[in-house]
Amino acid sequence: MKLLKNSVLLSACKDEELLDLAQSATKRKYKRGDVLLREGDPQLRMFLISSGEISREKLVDGKIHNIETQMGGFTVGSLHIMNQDPCYATTRAQSEVTTYELDSEHINQVFRSNPSFAWNVANSLMLEVRRHTRTLRTPLFEQRQTKTPFLAVSIAASVESFYRAALNSILNQQLTGKKMGSLFPNMHIQIPTRIMYVNGFKGIRQYLDNTVDPNQFSSPNVIRLLAAITPGIIMTPISSILEASNAGHSNPEPMYKRWMRGIVPRAGREVIFGVGLNQLSDYMEERVPNVITSEPLRNAAGSLAAGVVCGYLSHVVHNLSTLKLMTPSKSYSVLFKEYVKKAESRLPANLSPGLRTFAAYSTAIVFPVGLHIRTSQIVGSFIILNGTINALHGLELKFDSKK
Repeated sequence: MKLLKNSVLLSACKDEELLDLAQSATKRKYKRGDVLLREGDPQLRMFLISSGEISREKLVDGKIHNIETQMGGFTVGSLHIMNQDPCYATTRAQSEVTTYELDSEHINQVFRSNPSFAWNVANSLMLEVRRHTRTLRTPLFEQRQTKTPFLAVSIAASVESFYRAALNSILNQQLTGKKMGSLFPNMHIQIPTRIMYVNGFKGIRQYLDNTVDPNQFSSPNVIRLLAAITPGIIMTPISSILEASNAGHSNPEPMYKRWMRGIVPRAGREVIFGVGLNQLSDYMEERVPNVITSEPLRNAAGSLAAGVVCGYLSHVVHNLSTLKLMTPSKSYSVLFKEYVKKAESRLPANLSPGLRTFAAYSTAIVFPVGLHIRTSQIVGSFIILNGTINALHGLELKFDSKK
């Protein structure tokens, strides 16, 4: 009866209805390699896999494909049993297998004699169809934010600021070759600034979601794009203070001058970061396979995917902004040439001059210095921020519901 209850076909049926079917089931055992069903044969029996492992294989255009068997609690044939339709795939025992088998004629007899059973089967299938058709697929720039409390964001930003500072110090050292004095420099500046920074991204997005209706404009997608990039542009000065806090070992300028260095490419980086933290993380989370049902895991998976994309796309502008911050006396053109020269040093020595130049520029852009560090930094930041915010927001909702 427990196996029957896990079937897609019978999940909403009453216990007494399942008992009638269970009493008619035949218990059988199969050895490894035995064929339970063969593709194309009439489906005369429904199989409930009690123990052991099976495989399902289907021939499509001359090629054999494996069919997922987990749906419906390892029930095989339940969707083909009523009309004795041809078996969808060949089912084979991969180990010693124990089954309970229900005869097609008996199931149909119960259908005809018990209208309540038939209604419950229809309800079971309706629930399953509903589960598969409610998948969220919101476009990227139409993602909307849930109300995010200031306290949750602040706690998340405080925790994440240490992770970000350490990875930034390591990346700066790799870019410039100058050893960092500390992994966590000027944290008395970084922590409150990071709290303001992350709250700014979340707060501006929340404000725009609540006050701007793109459908009121002639080009709603343009408005959505502008709304998505606005937090990054507005928060660039705050980000510049954070970056300047990590650069004191290389740039001795006072903070009021230092924070302006590299602000132009940094604005591009902040736009990418903001879209990633806000819209892209939600977009990716929606598209996590339904087999992952845990909300924290789905959130982490979405943040990881968004972090990989944003980390990669923001590498070049981040590196240029950092190099300008470290050596403000050099122009962007000089810095980029030196950046390409550094990439060239990683190439094989036997390349021809023409190919070497092309490979150097390609490597600098496609496989930039510190690729794994920057990507790890963004991935970790997204997971820490989104995970902590969602967890604290969930606790707040539970607390409010109890009150």
